[in-house]
Amino acid sequence: MKPVVINKVVVIICITTLLSSTLAFTPPDRRFPTITSSTFCRNDLESLQHRRRNRIHYQQRPCSSLNLVPFSEAWNNANNVDDGTHQSFSTLLNNIDCQSLDSDGILMSSIEKKKQYRLYIATDVDDLPPIAKLTLDVFDVSAIAMSSAVDWNAVEAALVGSVVAPAVGAYNAWAYSVGYTEVLSGLRSRMRNRISKIGSEETKWTDWLAPLVMPDNIDTSSNNSGDKSLQDAASRSSLILALAQTITPLDSCQGGKETDMEVIASIELRLQPTDAKIPFSQPWLDVIERKLVRFTMFGKSIDNPPLSPYLCNLCISPNYTRLGIGRALCRIVEAIARDKWSYSQIYLHVDPANDAAIQLYDKEGYVDVGSRWNAIWAGGASEISYLVKVLRTTGLEQ
Repeated sequence: MKPVVINKVVVIICITTLLSSTLAFTPPDRRFPTITSSTFCRNDLESLQHRRRNRIHYQQRPCSSLNLVPFSEAWNNANNVDDGTHQSFSTLLNNIDCQSLDSDGILMSSIEKKKQYRLYIATDVDDLPPIAKLTLDVFDVSAIAMSSAVDWNAVEAALVGSVVAPAVGAYNAWAYSVGYTEVLSGLRSRMRNRISKIGSEETKWTDWLAPLVMPDNIDTSSNNSGDKSLQDAASRSSLILALAQTITPLDSCQGGKETDMEVIASIELRLQPTDAKIPFSQPWLDVIERKLVRFTMFGKSIDNPPLSPYLCNLCISPNYTRLGIGRALCRIVEAIARDKWSYSQIYLHVDPANDAAIQLYDKEGYVDVGSRWNAIWAGGASEISYLVKVLRTTGLEQ
């Protein structure tokens, strides 16, 4: 969706409202576009650049260090779950016909340039702020943009420049900070279980591609989402991938270790009940909503469906579209779900108005499930498409 545009017709209304109010803006509803729908580069570059001029610029995090794990190494170190046999990452790329990345997970179009973007797994809280910023830049629809002032007279231009423009800038900055905090908090909550292993003795041999990270005393033999402990572990075991370039500042307080990164694409994979529910940013809100549905007239349709892989939050910087990144990330997470997690299907939600995303998923073989989340308070949720893809074997070389 494009930013709201203020034109000459509503200038007087805006000025009157701003002068008579205390700027007590209501936060926009960002449930669907910001967190849940797997849209694909929905913001055009011009509006994105305009919004960035009116936002808070977050300074580099001092004395923080990244704990990124190169995806190629994680894949090569993780055994296939079926028979324990090994398949290299380069073999995987050939099998899924991925020509955008090399055998180290580096973006091919950046190999001959100064910037090299590599595919990583986020494993710590310090890895998440740049991913949260990209997510908000791609999905955010809360910004207000000013229309062209060529048809304004001197008085109107002066009033807009002195009153409306500063207020709009302040609102955009405030909305961005609220959205950033929400997205970052959600990322932390959804991958909390994976973060807990950082710094432990298990880190050296941890299978970063495991579908669930949970206490050893929990029975994982059941795949029924009605198992509260299993569903809770799934909601906090998100696997988050980022195509990024790490940055090591000259004055780094971490002894030359990377302390920041530039992220141009990211994607999230987790297990979720196949009940067509669009997930909230915070897992505990999903628990509450599912409980409410069971107490309504629609509760009879909820029969504890099994957990299945769920693709979400596919984000690509507008500057890096048409390079095959979206297709590559989709196929890689599908390979994780099929080869590492042993699932035969993967699900996602997508806004039907997002033509780029619809075309991508249609070409990749996703089809509409036919069911929707129709809770009486869901509102626009019933319009969000719920897609599934059957994951077929690829004749993997051993």
